Amino acid sequence: GSAGFFVCVCWMGPAMSELFSASVEPHPCVVCGACCHQYRVEFSVYELQSMGGSVPDVLAHEVSGNRWRMDGTDRHPVRCVALVGRCGKQSLCSIYEQRPTPCRQFAMGDERCASARQHHGLPPLPAGDLPLAA
Repeated sequence: GSAGFFVCVCWMGPAMSELFSASVEPHPCVVCGACCHQYRVEFSVYELQSMGGSVPDVLAHEVSGNRWRMDGTDRHPVRCVALVGRCGKQSLCSIYEQRPTPCRQFAMGDERCASARQHHGLPPLPAGDLPLAA
């Protein structure tokens, strides 16, 4: 487990206050986080830092010999250990640049996104041009 481990969030984009200011429309994923509260995140052992990948080993656990899972995504209620913030308010991935493949491939606005948002009482994203996925 990750008991006692402190996750440091190092944000290298705009100032956090700018992301949530009334004058700037935040990216939909920054104020959502429903997917991080809904789905199991399982990935290859080769995505771990100790195996040459980017995912911090301390945030995941072994499922089988070559499959690992992000802590917090294997039980209900689901909450990925890398998520910082509250679902539907302010949600940031503390390992965004190091996140595993399932997170990188999650498509904002698709059926799984809409289902997760609905499960957490959030409306579906509007159809049309959505910004690049978070």
